This record gives sequence, C-alpha cells and structure tokens, in this order.
Amino acid sequence: MKRCLRLSSIFILFLASCSSPYKKLQTVPAPQGSALAFKPVFDKVLYRGTVNGGFLFKKFHLSGLLFFKTLENGTVRAIYQNEMGFTFFDLEWDHNDSFKVNQVMPRLDRPAVIKTLRKDIELLLMKGLKKESEVVFRDRGKLIFRRLDISGGYAYYVEDSGRLVRIENAGEKSKVVTMNIEGKDQPSGMPKQVFIDHHKANFTIQLTKLDSYADE
Repeated sequence: MKRCLRLSSIFILFLASCSSPYKKLQTVPAPQGSALAFKPVFDKVLYRGTVNGGFLFKKFHLSGLLFFKTLENGTVRAIYQNEMGFTFFDLEWDHNDSFKVNQVMPRLDRPAVIKTLRKDIELLLMKGLKKESEVVFRDRGKLIFRRLDISGGYAYYVEDSGRLVRIENAGEKSKVVTMNIEGKDQPSGMPKQVFIDHHKANFTIQLTKLDSYADE
C-alpha cells in the first residue's frame, strides 16, 4: 500500500513538472495596447556584460562590452568585445530582421551557441515576432502577460503597471529563458539592467547599461 502511495506521489509530481507554468493565467478578452509598444528604438547603446556558465565539468566566464548600433539603412548590429578590443561576436539584423553572423570567436562558433545568442538578442530587441499572434493574459495579481509566437515557441512580455519587467521564452511545457528587466523608463527605451537566465543551457548573462556612452 505504501509503495503504491509513493508511486502515485511520484506520478503526480511528474505530471506537475510537465504542466505549463502559464496554465493559471486568465485570458484578457479585450486587451488594450500591444507588446510592440515596448520595442526599443535607439541609435547606439553600450552595456557592460558578463557571461557565466558551465558545461559538463568545465566552467566559463566572459566579461566585456556589448555594443548595439542602428545604422542609417535600418540594420542593427550587436558587437561584444573585451576591454582590449578583441571581438567575441559581431551579429547583424537587416531592416527585414534577416540575421547574419559577421564574426564569432572559435570558442563560441557552435550552432547551438549562436542560436542561443541570436534568440536572446531578438527577444530583447523584439525581432522575429509574429505580430498577429499576440494574446494577452493576466495573472491573479496585477501582471499582464503578452504572448507572441516565435520560431520554436512563445515569447512572453510581462508588464507591471505599464512597465516591462520581464521577458520569458517558453515552449509548451516549460520556460527556456527568463530575462529580468530593470530601468526601462520609457516604453521604447533600452533597459538599464538585464539579467538573462537560461534554464536548460546552464548559463547566465548580466548586462548593465553605461549611460555615458548611450545615445538613444
């Protein structure tokens, strides 16, 4: 009997772990506004960035400056360098959001790594979103969850009292990335602080905006 109870408990816990973390959200029938109101508009922005993680028994750490720049033709570039000017990666999106890798260091030149970096930046800059797919939910408190379809899952833009406070990437059953946002004073501005936690890939990214170099 005890064995059956233990097995039942394990089974219930397994089902709970497989259920969507968003299942308790309530659909907003006539939502106002759009997540795209939070889409950043900028000329150039500079962040101090640190990357920490581990793979198997190896840990890694990268520290440097992440530079975002919008060119006159609408192209956006994201360049991550160390303080000595060595480039970790140089990524680019044209005005149609077509993606291109201009440069990447050999250590990061892996399809899975480039895919993750691309998705992180696209979530932050709100690129590759299927605008017509937006659905709005509310939790039991005051948070608004604006969900849009992206390749391979969903992007949730979480709003608290009109401010963007979090971005989440999820599949059908679980969260993949949580991006905590602080200091996004204007809807179209870039945040002062970004903390990105990759739940499956086991690494984090911390970005701190350097205002003296920003030109939004």
